[in-house]
Amino acid sequence: MLRWAPYPFIRITLSLVAGILLYFILGEGLHYSMEIFAFFVAAFIIAAVFSLRAKAAEATNMAGIVGLLCFVFLGFWATHLHTEKNNPQHLLHLSGQPAYYVGVVEDYLVQKPGYQSTVLQVQQVQVNGKWQAADGKVQISLPHDSEKTYELNYGDVLLIKGAPQKVAPPGNPNQFDYRQYLANKGIYHRHYLQAFQAQKIGSAPPSPLLAASIHLRRNLDFLLRQRIEARREYAISSALILGVKDELDNSIRSAYASTGTMHVLAVSGLHVGLIYLVLVWLFSFFAPSVRQRVLQAVLILGFLWTYAFLTGLSPSVLRAVVMFSFVTVGTAIKRQTNIYNTIAIAAAALLLLNPYNLKEVGFQLSFLAVLGIVYLQPKLYGLLEINNWLLDKVWSYFTVAIAAQLATLPLGLFYFHQFPVYFWFANLLIVPAAMFALYTGIVALAFSWVPVLSSLLFALHYGIVWGMNWFNEVVQHLPYALLNGIDITALQTWLLYAFFIMLLLFVALRQLRYFALATGIVAVLSIKEIMETVQQKEQELLTIYNVRGSTGIALVQGQQATLLADSALLHDESNFSFNIQPHLWYLGVARPQFASMGSGAIASAAYTMLPDSNSLVVWQGQRMLLLSHPPQLTSQQPLSPNYLLLRNNVRVKPQVLQAYAPGKVILDASNSPWYRQRLHQQLDTLGIAYYDVADSGALVVRLR
Repeated sequence: MLRWAPYPFIRITLSLVAGILLYFILGEGLHYSMEIFAFFVAAFIIAAVFSLRAKAAEATNMAGIVGLLCFVFLGFWATHLHTEKNNPQHLLHLSGQPAYYVGVVEDYLVQKPGYQSTVLQVQQVQVNGKWQAADGKVQISLPHDSEKTYELNYGDVLLIKGAPQKVAPPGNPNQFDYRQYLANKGIYHRHYLQAFQAQKIGSAPPSPLLAASIHLRRNLDFLLRQRIEARREYAISSALILGVKDELDNSIRSAYASTGTMHVLAVSGLHVGLIYLVLVWLFSFFAPSVRQRVLQAVLILGFLWTYAFLTGLSPSVLRAVVMFSFVTVGTAIKRQTNIYNTIAIAAAALLLLNPYNLKEVGFQLSFLAVLGIVYLQPKLYGLLEINNWLLDKVWSYFTVAIAAQLATLPLGLFYFHQFPVYFWFANLLIVPAAMFALYTGIVALAFSWVPVLSSLLFALHYGIVWGMNWFNEVVQHLPYALLNGIDITALQTWLLYAFFIMLLLFVALRQLRYFALATGIVAVLSIKEIMETVQQKEQELLTIYNVRGSTGIALVQGQQATLLADSALLHDESNFSFNIQPHLWYLGVARPQFASMGSGAIASAAYTMLPDSNSLVVWQGQRMLLLSHPPQLTSQQPLSPNYLLLRNNVRVKPQVLQAYAPGKVILDASNSPWYRQRLHQQLDTLGIAYYDVADSGALVVRLR
């Protein structure tokens, strides 16, 4: 039988989570969140008083249920308070478009080739010639081509000319929803600025502590850049120690992702945990007296929060430091509590500070990994008894990697659609290497003022990082190193976790009903997978994707597809991976056949190059005329294509388009904004139906 009495904080945290989820579902329509919370608090007080007087189990249970409902609606109310757009002065509620606005830089500055990006907290806007107070966050991007490393700083007050735009929804099916990602951070607007549109008018850091932390992190990052000349190794070192990932290129990201070791590049629970273990070992000489335990806890907390300060007080580090702070305090005061309550207290504190942490992938993965290690790792470790010290340590690291991977597997499949086959092998070497790289890097920075010693430490640190990169690239190229294209729904993710939980309950409690439930879940998953596969094998659809500056057309039949693309898209793997691949994976297409426009050959369709260098595609009874050059062919009878696609700002008069009698004119994202706007007016005047992919998103035509 499951006993909940020893886990009060787990019940409280689960109630908070339920309230937060309830707001995400009903928050827009359910008002008076504070009043509802106050009602349940009053009801709990009445129920508690009645329970004390009645001294009956039923009354006590009822008071407990009402108490948990208090936490449900506390989570609901806290989420309402932290939802930026509920502020009446928010940018979303302005009566008109602002001509100017003033705001303060309140976030880290992300530096990329050619531009810099950050978040501006708006303070005032000018609407219809009048200034008024306003609220809201705007993600701004500024061109950056000077030799100066940073042109903006945290706390800079900027005067911006122009109006920010609402963040656009995803342009393609199943594409990463960047709008929702920003909304979870309270950002609903973006603004791509020219240099003349922004002017610094002052400095007023919202948090002097964060300003000092960011300034220190920049100085340490600059020191790393000076002492580690190889760009790739510097990028890894800066990401590993300070959490600065601006210089990580796609190739090295891909190598670490393919081996399941990407987590070592995100300063979070792993790094704080490694530092915590060393601190516990260093201060293990303290006697078990109360005073010395308190002194040990103070020292550990001091070092942990100092490291958080060095990394710019980033949210991921703060989450981990808060968790280990609770562990440290619990150990110091010798509370008879278990690690699950400690983890629950940390989660509840972080969710009350910001309920939208619940939507953060890092938050979800961190807590699941910790739970997996705490529960599963001892059980896996106990399967083998090894007398050799070195082999025992290897087995311990191996079981930690397995436990964390199992706990996060369904969520990893849901978010990243891939499974690194050799994660157990890669983590076996990369995690210890990352540990030594972190320690040597921190010590090298601490002793950077000592000439010979610092050079030796930086050389050692560089060697470890170089070895990590080399090893990851070797593992990446092993056969079947990465299984990708795995597409599961949110429901399937929940079902997978339900299966794991039922299986664990069966093993722990030896009750057959849990095994029966696990079997039932497998049956549901299997039926759903079979139905999905049958549907995919019968599908036929044509998709014209929204790919900025390029043309991409997918012809999907069953679980096979041909992607007709221009040279710009064919030579840009990241563009394909971000904009098109998620949709094809959703359709069950592991990898499409690529066909180049102008090649004159498509395996699954009739592709004809016309004498005027344009082309005609005929597929499944659908005719598509692709115009990338001014049309010069004449015919006594209209060609009457189902779709007429205009590409690359092709010069064509709308009257000429009428002669083709197309079913619909399509403008794809290879056309410039000014061109599409001009065509909109001309086509509207002539009454020609059209579809603008760049404005309305990918065009998906399902034939079957």
